[in-house]
Amino acid sequence: MRSPQQIHELFSAFAPRVISGPITHFGRLRQSADTFCEIAPASGAELADAIGTAHRHGVPVRIRGQGHALNGASLPAAHELLLRTERLGDVRFETEGTVTAGAGVVLWSLRSVVERHGYTVPVVNDGYAGPSVAGFVAAGGFGPRSNLHGGFWENVAALTLVDGTGRLKRIDRSEALFPWLFGAMGQLGVVVEATLDIVPLDTAPPDGASPPPYPAGAGASRELIAASPELQGSGPDEAERDERLLWFTLFTPGRSLARAQARLAALEAEHAGLLSYRQRYAYPIRQRRPVPALVYPRHEPFFAIGSWGALRLPPGDAAGPLRAHGEELTRIATELGCRRYVQSETTCDVDAYRACFGEETHEAFRGLKAQQDPGLILNRGSVFTP
Repeated sequence: MRSPQQIHELFSAFAPRVISGPITHFGRLRQSADTFCEIAPASGAELADAIGTAHRHGVPVRIRGQGHALNGASLPAAHELLLRTERLGDVRFETEGTVTAGAGVVLWSLRSVVERHGYTVPVVNDGYAGPSVAGFVAAGGFGPRSNLHGGFWENVAALTLVDGTGRLKRIDRSEALFPWLFGAMGQLGVVVEATLDIVPLDTAPPDGASPPPYPAGAGASRELIAASPELQGSGPDEAERDERLLWFTLFTPGRSLARAQARLAALEAEHAGLLSYRQRYAYPIRQRRPVPALVYPRHEPFFAIGSWGALRLPPGDAAGPLRAHGEELTRIATELGCRRYVQSETTCDVDAYRACFGEETHEAFRGLKAQQDPGLILNRGSVFTP
C-alpha cells in the first residue's frame, strides 16, 4: 500500500494535496484517515486521466461530493486517493427542456440558477441544501415533488461518466446501464456531469400563456455560484448545527403502508434511547419509467417513509445500537416486501447490502461492477469485498 506522500508523487500532474487532519460526513459517525492525498479535477478529460492513472497503478479511489450521506463511503483511508468533484461546478443551458450541470454542483444551487430563468428542477432533496448532483445520482434520490415527477432517476436525461479504467462516455436514459447508475454509490463510475429535465416554474400558468423562453446559451460558472449568496441553499439552524441528524427510510408499496408505519413506530419505541425522534416523513413516489433495481425491486408506485432525529449517544457508543436498529429495519423490509434506502443511510456492511438488494440484484450489480471497474478501485470495500 502506498503512503499519502507516494500517492502525491504518482499523481503530481493533477495538483494533488496531502491533507493532514481527518474529515467526516454529514452524520459525523465516522472519519477518514488522519492523513490522505486528494485531487479535484476541473474537467472530464482531467478526471479520466486521473482514473486511468489510478487503474494502471492499482490505487484505490474514494469519490466525494458534499459528503452528505451517513455511511462513510466518501471517507478515504491513508492508502487511497480522494477525488473531489467540487471543481466540476458549471451549469449550462444547451438543449431545450434540459439543463446540464457538473457533478459537484449542489442540487439546491442548481435549482436556484434554473429558477432565475422561469424553470425549476423537478426533484431535489428535502431538509437542507447538501447533496451534489452526482451524489443524488449515487444515492438514487427522491424529494417532496416526487409525487408529481417521480424519483430523481425519472428526471435525468443523460450522464457523462468515467468508468474505473478511465474511459469517458456519455450514457443516456435509453441505455441498459443507465438505470443501474442510480443508487450504485459510485461503484460503476465517476459522474462528470448530468443533463436534467427542467419544467416551468409556474405550474398553473394563465390560460393560453406560453412557457418562458428557453435560455439557450445561458448558464453559471462555479465561481459565480460560489460568490452568490442568493444561489446557496439553507443549512441547519443554530439549534441543530451541532446535532448528529440521522434518517432511516423504507420504500414501501401502498398495500404495505399502514403496516410499515406501525412497524416503524414500534422500532422507534424499541430504540427510544438511540435518537430524539422527529415527526416521521412520507413521500409518494410516482412511477412513470421502470424504477432502478438498486432503488426498488418492482415497477409500481411506492412511498418513501421513515424516521429521523438527532443521535442521543456519543458516536463511539452508538455503533452497536445502530447496527441492531439497522438489522431490525432490514427484517421489517424483507417481511413487508419493502426496500431499505441504504445508499444514503448508516449501513456500510457488505452483507447488509446483499440482504437489502437480494441475491439476484446483488449478483447483477456485481457483474456490472466487474465490467465497469475491473480493478475494483472505485469506493473499494464499501459495497463489494475486494
